[in-house]
Amino acid sequence: MKPLFVALVLVAGGLIATTPGMEAVQAFVRTQAADRIEREVEAGALGALLGGAGGKLLADNAPAFTERRSYLAASVYTVDPDGDADGRVLRVARQFIVIDELEGDD
Repeated sequence: MKPLFVALVLVAGGLIATTPGMEAVQAFVRTQAADRIEREVEAGALGALLGGAGGKLLADNAPAFTERRSYLAASVYTVDPDGDADGRVLRVARQFIVIDELEGDD
């Protein structure tokens, strides 16, 4: 019983230690936004250029439209850049798991 408890404490401690800061969320927003812009534009180098610029712009402003709910071992981030569509992302063990895809006007 004691080894199981020690293992659980170590796993929980590891998860708590890997809970990200806003920098990790900004990097996630940057890559997600850039990928989406590139898919929508479909213009090769122009899409990559616009995707990079748009991703950086959104990532730089992510703290203004991102709300974090911490559960110690994991966090749920609500990302809402335009005020009418929410995307939710779970962050656990240094991984982002999309719960609700951020929807926009397509």
